[in-house]
This record gives sequence, C-alpha cells and structure tokens, in this order.
Amino acid sequence: MQNLFPSFSSMPSFKNDQIKQQYERWILYSNLIQIRFICTLTAILYIVSAYIDTYFAPSDILTLKLVTHLFLLPAILFFIALLTFKVKYYKILLYILTIAPIFAAIATLIILSKLNNPSIYIPEIYLILFWIFTVSGLPLLYATISAVTTFTLVIITTCFIFNYPAEVLTMHCFWMIAAFSFGFLGAYLLEKSNKSVFLTHIKLEEAAVTDKLTGLYNRGKLDEFLYDAFQNSSDSFALILIDIDDFKYVNDNYGHLTGDKILEKLSALLKVDLLPTDKIIRWGGEEFMIISHHTTYEKISKQAEELCQKVQAFDFDIKKNVTISIGFTLSIKEDMIDSIIRRADTALYIAKNSGKNCIKFLEN
Repeated sequence: MQNLFPSFSSMPSFKNDQIKQQYERWILYSNLIQIRFICTLTAILYIVSAYIDTYFAPSDILTLKLVTHLFLLPAILFFIALLTFKVKYYKILLYILTIAPIFAAIATLIILSKLNNPSIYIPEIYLILFWIFTVSGLPLLYATISAVTTFTLVIITTCFIFNYPAEVLTMHCFWMIAAFSFGFLGAYLLEKSNKSVFLTHIKLEEAAVTDKLTGLYNRGKLDEFLYDAFQNSSDSFALILIDIDDFKYVNDNYGHLTGDKILEKLSALLKVDLLPTDKIIRWGGEEFMIISHHTTYEKISKQAEELCQKVQAFDFDIKKNVTISIGFTLSIKEDMIDSIIRRADTALYIAKNSGKNCIKFLEN
C-alpha cells in the first residue's frame, strides 16, 4: 500500500545546481515580503512594549528598556525592512537579521541581570527563539545559526552567572529547550514543504512541455527557446527541421507501435551529438526541430550529412531503411520567431520534394 505520509527525515534535494538556483530565485521574493512585514510589525510591537514599560518597569531599568525597545531594536528592524526593497541587498539583510535576535537577547539578559524577579521579562527570551525560526523569514541554516548562538548565550548566562533559584532555573531551561525544539521543527517542516511545493511545480511544468513518447521538449517550449536565442546569441544560430521520410508507410505496414519505437530511437540518435546549449524539440508527428548555437553553415551542413548517414545505417528493426530529410536556416538580424520557423519549414519542404533523404538550406 502506498505511504500517504511523507517521511519526516527526508528533506527534498535538488538534482542539480540549476534547479537549486531556480528554487532560490523562487523563494527569494516570498522571503523578502515576509521579512519586510515581520520586521515592521516586530519594530512596532517593541515600540508599544516600550510605552507599556513607562507604566510598569522598575525605575532602575526603565532607561535601558527605552533605549533598546524604543530606539535601537526598532531602528535595526526598520532598516532591515527597508533593505527588502532591493534584491541586491539580500545577503547583507540576512547577516543583519541573523545577528539582530542575538543582540535583542543580550539586551534582555542585561535587563534580567538587574532584576531579582525575572518572571516578567524572561518570556521575551523564549519568544525571540521562536521568532527566529518561525516568522523571521530567515532560511533554515541562518535561523539555526542565530538560534543556536542565542540559546547557548542564554543558557550559559542564566545557569552560570545569574543566581536563580533551582525551580526557576529548571523551568527556564525546560522552556528554552521547548521554544528551540518547536521553533526548529516548525522551520524544518516549512522549508521541507517549500521545497516539495517547488519540486512539484517543476515536475508539472516539465510535464506540460515534454513529449511523453520521446522525452523531448514539445512545441510548448519552442517560443521560449527561440526568444532566448534571439536575446542571448551574439552570433547567428541555426534552426534545423528534420522529418522522417515515408513515415505513413511505416505506420501502415508495421503498425503504430513500431512507428513509436522508431520515433524513440531517432530521438536518442538526435541527442547524441548535441552540444549542451543546443535544444531539441518534437515539432509534431514525425518532425523534429533543433536550435543550434555558435555555429556556421559549414558546420551545420556537415552535421546534417553525418546525421542522415547515421540514420540510414541504423537498425530500426524493420526491413525498410529509415531515412530523413533536413531543412535548415541561419538566423539573420531582421528575424522574428515566425519568420525563422517559416524559412526552416520551407527548406524542409524543398528537401521533401527533391527526392527525400537530402538536406536543403534556405538563406533568407
């Protein structure tokens, strides 16, 4: 029976650096918005707490409370919130946000050191730990560094420097561990959930633009590839159209399952000599398209000839030799997506009407 519950221990992993970078871009803007609003809200709450302190805080710590809660911490948090409006400051923002809760904990410890009864202000320490993990917007690694530092600092200070009664110290340590544990678990599960959602999104996106039979991209990805080629290619790129000759005869005489196997094998052949920057697409039926970068007429002509010979010599497990016709063109400055496709399609049409199993080039 299929397990309906995901494993707690298995954090989703990325199969390559490109997917990892896509995830980081995907989560970045969500994190920035969360950090902006959380820091703003926290700063406002610190200001409100400073106002409340003017009524209830002992006079010997009131000045310290006002300095930290009314001026220093809100200023830092508002500054972080401002940094979220510029993506280029994201790394700096993370460093400051990692340090800010540690600074807040130190300020609280200084205040606690001046009190005989810590019960009123010590819950702020637990809230800081929970805040770091669950609402700060810090990635799990940064949150863990900040929380571990805060936890260690507080435990050492309260256990070895402060002179708390045993019962207060015992419950304090318990609540510290509880706040850290709940916070870490929440942050871990949230990051795991975010990665799972992203990977599911990637799989659905790939399924939408992938041909199920051949595993190649389908036409849904073509416009994106051509747009990128026009934007990023400093030199001409080639658009190559490939068509299996007399494929209807193969389907009619050997059956569609045999025809599907030929399409699969041809797809594998086409991928063998491709460069990492080249893109191959199942254009439709028995037609394939290749976008080849950093190339010339001579290179494409030679590549096309070798491909025709390779296909003709390949054993497709039928008595009839399988051959292909190829039409290609090179991009020009005036080209648009429709114009270059039309030109490659015309070149293929000429090849099909010139006896098949041949290559035709159309310049413009």
